Amino acid sequence: MSKILQYELWQECNNFCDYCTLGHNITKTSDKMKLQALTTTIIELLNLKKGEVSTLGFIGGEFFQGQLHNPEVKRAFMTLIDLSNCMLIEGDINELWLNATLTIGDQKDLYEAINKIEQKNKLWILTSYDIIGRFHTFNMLKNWEKHMALIHKKYPEVRINTTSILTGSFIQAYLRDDIDIHAFEQKYDTHVFFKTPVKPDDKCNMTRAEINNEMGYDFFPTRMEFMQFLLKYREREGLESYQNLFSNDLKAEELHKNFNDESLRNVVFHRSSDFKEELDCDKSLKEIELLPCGHSNVYQCYSDHDGCAICDKKVVLAL
Repeated sequence: MSKILQYELWQECNNFCDYCTLGHNITKTSDKMKLQALTTTIIELLNLKKGEVSTLGFIGGEFFQGQLHNPEVKRAFMTLIDLSNCMLIEGDINELWLNATLTIGDQKDLYEAINKIEQKNKLWILTSYDIIGRFHTFNMLKNWEKHMALIHKKYPEVRINTTSILTGSFIQAYLRDDIDIHAFEQKYDTHVFFKTPVKPDDKCNMTRAEINNEMGYDFFPTRMEFMQFLLKYREREGLESYQNLFSNDLKAEELHKNFNDESLRNVVFHRSSDFKEELDCDKSLKEIELLPCGHSNVYQCYSDHDGCAICDKKVVLAL
């Protein structure tokens, strides 16, 4: 059975979202490590069996906001894009996903990468939008909007997916009718995917309430708010959209992660459709536990309760 395969090539991002899962103590990835990850990825892709992978994706960090400044790193990255283009042409993969933050003005590396893909209808640009914590300045938001429009203008066949986090602040705005998801998708010509909030790596020892207090806004929702959101979302957006909420079926089953640690390179992270997640490495790195219900503890996302968002979603679905 074909799978969605994704590579986190390095862990460096200069967008500094408040809630970045990498935390704020993350060090820059050396050019040596970037080249190592790119080389390993290229070799693995060359050895894939036909039909083994349906979709291939690359995430950072962030590639396209100045992180390809080293000529050797950029050549290797663009070689990876050329290989991906060949895999699309040969039918080895059906789609290619590229992550792009889009919050700075200069995105020439992104457009160079897009130009290399001949079958642009098979390319997805994956970006993110959050009402708080992501766009630290008005200019960052305007850059994002500018590039969203420019991608559609230059490459009308390219599709864009926008991920948003179901933060307490977002849910409160949705319940007040301040957010119209359909209008957002039409305005930016994008598909929206929602995911639950997760503790940043540097705050794993804090409670979710403590993290909210430190951030100064409701990153993690209360359970009551979340349940109210689920009920309203199902009624307003329809059953199909409801079933796609934070669905693992729309994520990579296999993610290869490259940490800024020589002993933790090309670590394989597995996701299952029943929301179990595991790393092929020392679990002390970042403990991934199963809740009593059998789901991953990353779905324990309430500020005031240890309930499971997956289980609550199922409860509302059965109503």
